Amino acid sequence: MDRAFYTGAVGAIAHQEKLNIIANNIANVNTHGYKRKPSTFSECIYSNLNEVAQQPSDYIAGAGVHVEKTDIDFTQGHLATTGQEYDYMIVGDGFFAIQNPVTQEITYTRTGSFMTSLQPDGTFYLETQNGKRVLDAEQNPIIVGRLPEGENPENAMQQMTSGQDLLPQIGIYTFPSKNGMQSARGTEFIPAEKDGEPVAQPADPTILAQKSLEMSNVNLGEELSRMIEAQRCYQYSLRMVQTSDEVETTINGLRS
Repeated sequence: MDRAFYTGAVGAIAHQEKLNIIANNIANVNTHGYKRKPSTFSECIYSNLNEVAQQPSDYIAGAGVHVEKTDIDFTQGHLATTGQEYDYMIVGDGFFAIQNPVTQEITYTRTGSFMTSLQPDGTFYLETQNGKRVLDAEQNPIIVGRLPEGENPENAMQQMTSGQDLLPQIGIYTFPSKNGMQSARGTEFIPAEKDGEPVAQPADPTILAQKSLEMSNVNLGEELSRMIEAQRCYQYSLRMVQTSDEVETTINGLRS
């Protein structure tokens, strides 16, 4: 009876985690460049069998299921026209490479909502909304313009490279595989070693649409259906826990 109790409890925990993942997908239904994250379940007995011999396992063999991993669905989202000069959408496969100017860390994203940023040295860089610099195909930060000494920044902005002329400078990066991609900080991704080295190419109008952004690929209707399914499974798991407890209580009563 203890096995039934713990199987139900483990199942409830797993489906609660699945509900959290679904809720995150629904919350980002309008986030540009967001990629849906489906969850993958595994029977706990498999976790036990995959453990190193003689090492303790977090799961009892055969005791229900757990969320083994969260995948990333890289299906392309719909195009949304914004009219903003430095908004871009990748048509097809690929990522923008962006670099943290402080740590020099490079991450990859499908979100092309960019802006210009004036630095103390008078250089205007193409940056993301959170201050990371967009890289070209040579992994160099893209410079939009420079501020002459004594020049008013507003006047200099009128002379900067247009979004259309800037388009060929933006690097589009692809990978031999995306199976190991890890999600980081919302719509940014970090490739794993098994994904291989990034392959870069300059953008052109056939693969990069200006004044447009990629919408989230979350299908709200499908996510709501999955949420209802997970809620019912969660309720059934709790009912299993409750029933097991009632049976155990009855048995203990008979023994006394």
